[in-house]
Amino acid sequence: MRLKRLALAAAGGGLVLVGLAAPSQAGLTTFCDGVAEDVTVPGDLVVRAGDSCDLTNVVITGNATVRADANLTLEGSTVEGALRVNNNGFASTVETEVQGATRLNEAYGVYSEDSSHDRNVVAADSDFFYSLGSSHSRNVNSTNVEVFLESGQVSRGVNSEGGLLTDLYDTVVEGSLSVSGTELGSVVCFSEVDGDATYTGNAGLLQFGGQDPVSDCGYNVFGGDVTLTGNTADAGVTGNVIRGDLTCTDNDPAPVLTDNRVRGEENCDTAAASAFSARSGSIGSAAEKVESRKTEVLTEIEDRADDAEDAAEEAGPAFE
Repeated sequence: MRLKRLALAAAGGGLVLVGLAAPSQAGLTTFCDGVAEDVTVPGDLVVRAGDSCDLTNVVITGNATVRADANLTLEGSTVEGALRVNNNGFASTVETEVQGATRLNEAYGVYSEDSSHDRNVVAADSDFFYSLGSSHSRNVNSTNVEVFLESGQVSRGVNSEGGLLTDLYDTVVEGSLSVSGTELGSVVCFSEVDGDATYTGNAGLLQFGGQDPVSDCGYNVFGGDVTLTGNTADAGVTGNVIRGDLTCTDNDPAPVLTDNRVRGEENCDTAAASAFSARSGSIGSAAEKVESRKTEVLTEIEDRADDAEDAAEEAGPAFE
């Protein structure tokens, strides 16, 4: 993903240079198609269907809305309202603060890098929400969305229902973690979950800690209970610290538990450690699907962002 520095003098569209006072204008909407830098947008910003908007060091004092098939790339910017991404729309936030809610509704997706989301992330029926190095001051809630959180923090909880997968790497969740109904399962590595962690009705692969079958993984710390119920995934819980209870019921196949420190009660129907070896073919296939899927999505994100920036540059100055 390229980081652009395209200078643009403010012109028209109700814009003022950053640093100049601008009166509040309720109901003002600015439409964006093109590139802009170092400006303040008073009021709401909308990227019309099919358009692309590339903004650097920009303050949006209202909401930012990405309509169908549109793109919004933000770098070093601030959205004082909500970020809304609609049907097949795409938004990328790099070193950007979103002070309102982040909402995805049938979106292509949102990519967040080294950014902050001050209110809830709510994603439904969208391809993905990928967050790398970003902080989330409230909840991350998703329904039928692929979720990947790496090197970040969630001050409340993560609640994921459906979608392909929900993975956490090097991430702190200060509240609870709930993952249900995923197709490829969930991998949790080098992470901390301070509340309860609940996994229900997942397929594919569930791996919490350990080096097998996903090798770039390690132990986690769970501050509450860990519960696995009704999963058909191949599941392994290895080398973790669990300060609450560990409970496993109605899972087929039964999970493999190895070298965990459980401070509460352990109540699990489990498989022997050798069971992973016996199921090595299916487990290896599941792990390969998880890793290849994330690589595929990250490549698609970079391609879409590059295409969006090219389209915005071709459109010219955004606010003439």
